[in-house]
Amino acid sequence: MKVIVEQIGPCRKSLRIEVPTEQVTTEYQQVIKSIAARARIPGFRQGKAPAAIVEKQFSKDALEETRERLVPMAYQTALKQENLNPVAVVDVSDVQIAKQLPLTFKVTVDLVPDFALPPYKGIAVSSLKVEVKEEDIEQVLTSIRDRSAHFEVVTGRAAQKEDVVEIDYSGTCDGGKPMSEVAPDRTELAQGKDFWVLLSEKMPEFLPGIKALIEGIEVGQTREVTINFPADYRAKSVAGKSALYTITAKGIRERKSPELTDDFAKTVGADSVADLRVKIQENLLATAKLTEANRQKDEIVKWVMEHTPLTDLPQSLVEEEARHIIQDVVQENMRRGVSKDDIELHREDIFNRAAQSSSERVKVNYILTRIADDEKITVSEADMEKRFNEMVTQYGQSPEKLKADMEKRGAMETLRRNLRLEKAVDLLHAAATITPEG
Repeated sequence: MKVIVEQIGPCRKSLRIEVPTEQVTTEYQQVIKSIAARARIPGFRQGKAPAAIVEKQFSKDALEETRERLVPMAYQTALKQENLNPVAVVDVSDVQIAKQLPLTFKVTVDLVPDFALPPYKGIAVSSLKVEVKEEDIEQVLTSIRDRSAHFEVVTGRAAQKEDVVEIDYSGTCDGGKPMSEVAPDRTELAQGKDFWVLLSEKMPEFLPGIKALIEGIEVGQTREVTINFPADYRAKSVAGKSALYTITAKGIRERKSPELTDDFAKTVGADSVADLRVKIQENLLATAKLTEANRQKDEIVKWVMEHTPLTDLPQSLVEEEARHIIQDVVQENMRRGVSKDDIELHREDIFNRAAQSSSERVKVNYILTRIADDEKITVSEADMEKRFNEMVTQYGQSPEKLKADMEKRGAMETLRRNLRLEKAVDLLHAAATITPEG
């Protein structure tokens, strides 16, 4: 079999394959026999029609079936003959087949890149000091108390930061038109009754600047305020416009956090305030150590990336990875409540970031896979079960549902590959030369 290989791009080659006439004829005759055995031709019992009559009636079908049989077989033979290791078939084209002639076709493939690994054991990396400060513990204690806080009715003062204010509101725009006409698809912009607004910087605003405009209002007071919608506002019907809103305060409540006592500590799983402080310190220290270890691993991976001469990557894999990144970004944005309009507005930026990240991901995957191969790293079923159970806890799904979803998407094998790469990074980290900084 004749094969002409041409380099047409980084990690991409075209194979012009020619199957000899003799092989085409032999396969074609086998196909004719197969068709004759199952064909129904008037005047003959099934399977008894002469080959010449069968061929006359089914020659086109026979050539098509011959092509379908020979092309994949010839492709596999060509790969072995030329010692090629493809990662993807990009295109099959120019297929030519006829009786008494060779079968010819062209296959475009992306190949596994050829590269050498740098010495990857003993990579120098600095270690930053890990410590837990008293203010860190106090911050967590405040957060714990805030999560147990309740809101009490306020009288005799105006609304201030961190209060919750109950309001009625309605708005007009475009010369006095009700917002319900200006933005019919966004009913929350039109009006609301008994609507609670938390005057906290940590909370998003349902109207731009509304919290600052409400601050200082008193119960029973009505204010007329102007809301300026930015040009890139998610609701295009009001983007770049100004609207006049009438707001009436109906109630104010302030946050009351519980006192830090031994009784309160027991409600969150500690024996006393002192015990709670110890538990917090231990958790913060464990988290800080894990964060530092991950930072070191990132530095190690970065070093390996920079010192591995791998610039040519299979374009098909880079493009596929970019599609996955874009899909993940869009899904994450939608989970966070970002509208399709906003996502489309930042479409170019998402695509540009995905293009850059996909190349980096494909490169690091190749490097870590090569290291895993050299070190004969494997992933056991116990490893898979441990990670799967962690995912069950993280996503709050039943094991049966999560497993079914992952198997449907082919994600179990992806999980196995990712665990293997993680083990390769752990090996690099364990073999690194770690020096305390300063």
